Amino acid sequence: MAVAIKKEKSKFAPVKEVLSEKDHDNYTKFHDTSKLEWYCRTSNHKKFKSHSLLRAVKNPTETRIETQTLYFTDLTNDKCGFVQLLYSSVLGGIYKGFQLNFKVFRASSGDESEENIDIWESFKIENIKDFDTLKVESDNVTFQFVPVEGPSSDGFAQLLIKIDIPKGSTSCVLKDLKVDMTVNLQEGFIINPDGSNYYLDKSISLDELAKRETSSTSRRMVRHVFVPRGFCNGTISYKKNDKPVKLELKDTPMLYLDAVQGLMPNKAASKWNFLCFNGKKRSMMCIEFTTTKEYGSTTITIWAVSDKDKILEVRSSVNEHAVKFPSTQEDKQNGWKYPTSIAFPHGFEEPNLRLVNRYDIMSELPAFIRSIAENLANMKPFIYQFCQRSKFDDDEGISIIESTFIN
Repeated sequence: MAVAIKKEKSKFAPVKEVLSEKDHDNYTKFHDTSKLEWYCRTSNHKKFKSHSLLRAVKNPTETRIETQTLYFTDLTNDKCGFVQLLYSSVLGGIYKGFQLNFKVFRASSGDESEENIDIWESFKIENIKDFDTLKVESDNVTFQFVPVEGPSSDGFAQLLIKIDIPKGSTSCVLKDLKVDMTVNLQEGFIINPDGSNYYLDKSISLDELAKRETSSTSRRMVRHVFVPRGFCNGTISYKKNDKPVKLELKDTPMLYLDAVQGLMPNKAASKWNFLCFNGKKRSMMCIEFTTTKEYGSTTITIWAVSDKDKILEVRSSVNEHAVKFPSTQEDKQNGWKYPTSIAFPHGFEEPNLRLVNRYDIMSELPAFIRSIAENLANMKPFIYQFCQRSKFDDDEGISIIESTFIN
């Protein structure tokens, strides 16, 4: 009597794996601004057609959160941080808007002078005058990509960031934030087919998932676009407790990351890990997330190594090469065991993590979103952020590391 073999199924369609150089067809390098366009501005869901994979998906009330983030590391002055523009449209647009997140911290301890105290500030951006595919402009913020014509050592595009947030718009600690920065972007990449991982309502066979095409999409997804190396020039200034602070950036290495979540954060992932390392010769970045049990507790790990002007290696894996925590410490307030040492793929290890920020995500959410999230079971999201001098591939530099726990 023949025994029926049950085929394994999944509700999660991840990006392709890039486990060695022979998998080069599973990722795409790019040298044009089309991949940098705001996804939330350009996506048109009317284009989705009936498909074997799409039929597994219902039409849920849409939630979209997109972040465009510039991480910078000043190797000369041990200062680093990020400028992030966040756009959210929650529950079909009941709440939507822009938020600017700004962070500056040190890569080493010791100097506790006023200008060296770490800061993390968020501002609601209002009076949007222009929201185009490559540009967001308000009364106080401009965030714009400009193509570079022809071959150039400056890269394929520039990101122009101008911020002027007056005293009355900021906290009692940080005042008069001004940013005037030009960022030269070197080559970028996405993991095929389109940089997106898709979340399905119904399980389908792994064979069918393997045959999916770019058009085989769902409205619920997590998408990443990377420019792992580039250089910042310009100034950042502000007053910290009424004392002026000014950062001069000159050919400061950076990482640019565009991330989109097409579903509520507690549905997209249970945890995240992130690395941005910049040295004089090398850069390495890694991003990893693990889906919730509903989607198989699947771990997606993506990493890349770059030199001054080109990407040397791109890799991605599904449930392989995951980030490890050799040692941890329990947070008595929430029970999370956050890393005190960490090991990323490609041999990047940091045995002595220096915690610079412990961030309660719920405390910073808009009141409307927080009221929803607080009613969800097991929601206690925290970010643990680390920064220190690190070594990688015989190069010395600065690493920014984040571990996020959600549910």
